Order: sequence, then C-alpha cells, then structure tokens
Amino acid sequence: MTAITINIPTHEVNFFKKMISKMGWVYEITDVVTRPATAKEKRLDKIDHAFGQLRQMKDGKLQGVAAEDLLNEL
Repeated sequence: MTAITINIPTHEVNFFKKMISKMGWVYEITDVVTRPATAKEKRLDKIDHAFGQLRQMKDGKLQGVAAEDLLNEL
C-alpha cells in the first residue's frame, strides 16, 4: 500500500472524504503544523540540491558549464 499526503483547504475536506469513500480508499485526517526551516536545514537542502545536480550530470541528464565560461561572465 502507498500513502499519499495532500494539503487541501478546510472547506474542501467533505468533498474529498466523499470522493475517497466512493472509491473504497482509506483516509486519515491529520493537522499539519509547519515551522520555518532552520539555517542548518537550509544549508543541508542546498547541499542536497548540489549533489542532486552532480548526480544528474553524471547520468547525462544535466550538462555542466566550464569554470572558464563562468568566470568570463563575471
């Protein structure tokens, strides 16, 4: 089984509950509490993004730019 989380406006909850019930699916309602990311989390996200780009370059899905070209643009 796979779980999918969607955030919907409160006034739409009843519509989705009815739709999910008609499809025979199971749902669970939880309150979402968010907090701003800490500075450490932001840095880790940037590092994760950079490694993701490196993986894409390695797999040939993203083309890199030569350092010389970057310096010439400055």
